[in-house]
Amino acid sequence: MRKSDRVLIVTLAALAFYFVLSVTIPDIASPFIIAYNWLLEISKVMGYFGPFIVSFIGNASFLFPIPYMMVTFFLGGFTDIDTGLFLFDPWLVGLISGLGATIGEMMGYILGYGGGRLIDENQRTAFGEYIGTHPRATPFIIWLLAITPIPDDFLIVPLGAAKYSWWKVAVPQFIGKSMFMIMAAWAGRYSLAFFDFLLGNPASITSRSIEVLALLFLIVGLYLLVRIDWRKMITIEQVEDSQQ
Repeated sequence: MRKSDRVLIVTLAALAFYFVLSVTIPDIASPFIIAYNWLLEISKVMGYFGPFIVSFIGNASFLFPIPYMMVTFFLGGFTDIDTGLFLFDPWLVGLISGLGATIGEMMGYILGYGGGRLIDENQRTAFGEYIGTHPRATPFIIWLLAITPIPDDFLIVPLGAAKYSWWKVAVPQFIGKSMFMIMAAWAGRYSLAFFDFLLGNPASITSRSIEVLALLFLIVGLYLLVRIDWRKMITIEQVEDSQQ
């Protein structure tokens, strides 16, 4: 059994134990709710500047998951207490968030470009060959990953090491990240009130279930990211293309 498989099993067991414990002892502190309220306060205080900074940090922190899109989600749904009117423009919030996320992600590109020797030689060769044989597909793959919450580091860092043009990384990154963040802001516009209603009572089974499910999706997503041999997938695709 691989180390990642053992870590997954232990993590899922700990998560199940936490769920049972939180239902049995409703007053136990919820780290998810604490983080939710913390991000909520940050969003209110920093305004439009908040999503840029948090998105930058969230994407510059290599392979360490930070729920940076939540700030964008919150800003999209904030309303004035007195008037009930929305305080922020989802389109502008999304673009600002996308810019911060793109600049943060480019830190990985710079790391790969300047520290290429730190990247496994086989991985650099595989990505370099893939870029050479798929010049049109590479920007599309960059955009496709950018428009999802999947961490891009496993692709962006080797692209920097392979000396792939920076603007061919930055442009699809900005388009994809901005589209993703705009969707997050509009999702906040229509569902933030519903989230506040569900999470209004942290001790409720509904609130605990949402918390555990969110953590479960995060854990499984990170596991798949680590478990999949991306280098092998690229190599297999190259072999298949050469046989056609």
